[in-house]
Amino acid sequence: MDSSNPSIPRPKARDRYAHLYMPLVTAFIILANPPIVRQLTNPSGRRYDALLCITAASVLTFAIGTYVHKPDTVPWDGVRSTRRHEAIRAAVIFTYGRWYGTEINLQFLIADWVLSFVVAQYLIGEPAKQRRSEFLVALVWLVGSGVVFRATPGDWEVTYFFTGMVDRILWRTAYIALVDDIVGVLSRPDVGTIRGRATLLLVQAFTITSLVWGALRMLRRTVEARAGRAT
Repeated sequence: MDSSNPSIPRPKARDRYAHLYMPLVTAFIILANPPIVRQLTNPSGRRYDALLCITAASVLTFAIGTYVHKPDTVPWDGVRSTRRHEAIRAAVIFTYGRWYGTEINLQFLIADWVLSFVVAQYLIGEPAKQRRSEFLVALVWLVGSGVVFRATPGDWEVTYFFTGMVDRILWRTAYIALVDDIVGVLSRPDVGTIRGRATLLLVQAFTITSLVWGALRMLRRTVEARAGRAT
């Protein structure tokens, strides 16, 4: 069957991207369930309760996604998700600091957005077409940058500033690359091989865990901030 044949109807987006949106649905259900949230945040609970919960949720997510998913009949154009529009890259960079509770600073956000594009384009050589793993490429650069930054004496103020700035931007570039890889696996899953299915399941588990962990951290910071203002 020729997937490029226009006579073959294209599956609905709901079916094509089942594995992409199902982890979001699962994370929302977990966070909307107070007993589960209390169990996940209970410091005196059993050590592996959270792991078992996420594992069970990931397997169920994979099963439902596999049932709903229908492969796309239109060949993928190869374009990375964050290169489809600069607004997508900006939105991904915006979420970076939110995981760590940093305050929103518009000047830093604009600088990170511009510099991440410059570093990725001219230092890493980020193509519009997605490579096999964008994150592994960015990770190599990140490790090298971290070594250089930590080896730079603090009294070399100018050099220390620039190496630190490059290291900061490479962290965000690696984060963008990780998002591209995750979206790539979930939106174009390889369900025809054992390795592909195992990769899909692991990526879904990682995505669900990250979303739940990040949301709980933000909730905890909000509660602590309100408590601080009240005292």
